[in-house]
Parts: sequence; C-alpha cells; structure tokens
Amino acid sequence: MSRIVLLTQPECVEAATYRLAAAQAEIVVALTRADLDAAIARGTSDLRLISFGSPVIVPQEILSALPGPAYNVHPGPPEYPGLFPSVYALYDGAKSFAATLHEMVAEIDAGPIVSVNRFPIPEDCDRGRLDMLTFNEMLRIVQRFAAHLVDPSTALPSYDGRWSGPRRTRADFNAMCALPEDASREEFIRRLRAVGEGPNHALTITRFGRNFHLASDVRPVTRGGQPTD
Repeated sequence: MSRIVLLTQPECVEAATYRLAAAQAEIVVALTRADLDAAIARGTSDLRLISFGSPVIVPQEILSALPGPAYNVHPGPPEYPGLFPSVYALYDGAKSFAATLHEMVAEIDAGPIVSVNRFPIPEDCDRGRLDMLTFNEMLRIVQRFAAHLVDPSTALPSYDGRWSGPRRTRADFNAMCALPEDASREEFIRRLRAVGEGPNHALTITRFGRNFHLASDVRPVTRGGQPTD
C-alpha cells in the first residue's frame, strides 16, 4: 500500500483526510517540518506528498527524493500566487476566485497546474466568507483527484494554465495592513474588506510614535476558513 503524507494544519486534518479516502492509501499527517522529515526517513519509494494549506516550505532535496511529483492545493487562483491570495482578490475587487491544484517545485506556486476550481465572489463578501468558500473548493479538488494519487510515481495530467501576477509575501501583507496616514475613505474601505478584523490581521496606523490597531470587531483567526483555536 502506498503512503500519502498530508502536510497540513491541525484545523484541516479531519476534512482533508476524509476526502482522501478514495486513495486507499496509508495517510500520514505532517503538521511541521519535523513531521515531514520523519515521514521521509521511513523511505520514499511508496510516498506521495500533498500539501494542503500548510505554511511549511518543502525544499528541493525532499522533492527530488520522491518517486514522483508532490502536489499542493493553493487557496487561490493562478493569478494570485503566494501568501493570503484572498486578501488581494478582495482588495482588487475581483469578481471570481478559485482553489488550484498544482505540482510542487522548488519555487513557490510555480509548478504545472492540474486543476483550477473557480467560483464567483458574492457581493459584500468579506475575507472570512471568501476563505470558507475557498476551503470548500480545496476539499472538492482533493476528493476529485484522490483516486488518482494512489501510484506515487505517476504524474497527474496538467493543462496549459499559467501562473501570473506578483507572488505575495508576508512583507507584502504587513504593508497592506499598514494604513497610510493620508489614506482616503475609499482606500480605508478597500483595505478593511481585504484584511478583515482579528487579533492577528487588523489594519494598523502609526500616529505620534504609537501603533493603533483598527479592529472594532475582534474575531477568531482563521486559516482556510477554519478557526485556529
């Protein structure tokens, strides 16, 4: 029996492993880089790696040790690579969004694209709701391709989709959260919708040498639409 190493976060384990049932493989959950290293140490000849909403960056040496491609489920469409794609889609006023299944390569969000599940962004959608809709599409992708992941040496067919747009980083997100002193009302509304409100992702403004967090409605921090607590 082949092994699937599911590299993910605690709040995603139950839903993601349930959707992988059709793979008929041993599923090993890895929450940290140490967990991943331990799974690799058991041998790689029968191993398929799937990253699902994980912040762990998989280095080239691990990807090269696998018998076939590893895959990542990206919480956004190919035109929004990098961290927190929902933030930038909301800021841009995008009308649609997606979850993307792609082959992992050393460069983040750059590998061949297997599938893109697109959906319309509802009117007045905030970040929490968009992340939840995206999480559901991520699960649908996993369930759809689960049975095709059994043979770890076989690559899933890709299509001619291309990554585009800037690859956002943590520094980009921090800059988005820092509201300029001269921001217009329209800019404030755009950023508030994009960033949302919560203890770890609130807009801030610096005045008189002090940082002020503009969070009037403190909500639980979520990842992929799932509460982290």
